[in-house]
Amino acid sequence: MVRIAGGDFSRDPSVEWEHELGDIGRGINDLSENVSELMEKRLEDEKQKQDLEYKMLQSQINPHFLYNTLNSIKWMATIQGATGISEMTTSLSRLLKSISKGTSLLIDIREELSLLENYFTIQSYRYGGTITMDIQVDNESLYNSEIIKFTLQPLVENAIFHGIEPKGCAGHIRIHVGYETSDNTEKIRIDVTDDGVGMTADKAAQVLRSNDDSSADFFREIGVSNVHKRLQYQFGAEYGITIESKEGEYTTMSIHIPNIPLHNNETVSSETISSENT
Repeated sequence: MVRIAGGDFSRDPSVEWEHELGDIGRGINDLSENVSELMEKRLEDEKQKQDLEYKMLQSQINPHFLYNTLNSIKWMATIQGATGISEMTTSLSRLLKSISKGTSLLIDIREELSLLENYFTIQSYRYGGTITMDIQVDNESLYNSEIIKFTLQPLVENAIFHGIEPKGCAGHIRIHVGYETSDNTEKIRIDVTDDGVGMTADKAAQVLRSNDDSSADFFREIGVSNVHKRLQYQFGAEYGITIESKEGEYTTMSIHIPNIPLHNNETVSSETISSENT
């Protein structure tokens, strides 16, 4: 035991006698070996952690490189008068910049709407201008409220791919941001409405339950059900997404979140606050 306390964890067979004290000796030796194995595992885990951190650092180079390359393409397109290419690369580079600049979960609604507009610009060109979108915000104060980053994009993506595209003609998406009162509490409601093919009540319930978001195009791991769960995990079970739809006419996906000004939330990273100020 003195040797173990001094850092020597090697097994000592000389104390494993064939009586009760030998049982204690074997127990001490087993304990010593277990401690030694745990220390080796801890060292190996630390090494793997360092390797992962290095790989993460390497992976961060790629979005920045792509962002800078897209900026170069944008300016070349501008010089050559290719406005469509310029707008698409600008929108994509802004999205990439937002992804690579930090890991903050919460942003304000103003920034979320800006990210959505960049995403929609790309989709609008992809569909030849056959889809349109307008945004209505009832009050300026709503812009400063917090929301989880990339909450709106999956809902708009769903509206395009599963609402408008299947009907085979032009379509429109309307975003409405306003207040609602529930349980004597003022909350925020964001409606994403498309004039697509609609869905049944059973299908709407399945959309919120399903873990299969493989149809997502921008972030494959983020779909409507995933957003619904993230909102409930962040804000509580009374929040999340509700769906109202009529087959052949429309679908409205409504986001319900608390009315919390972003700067009042202590979990927001200093990086996010500084980026807002700039």
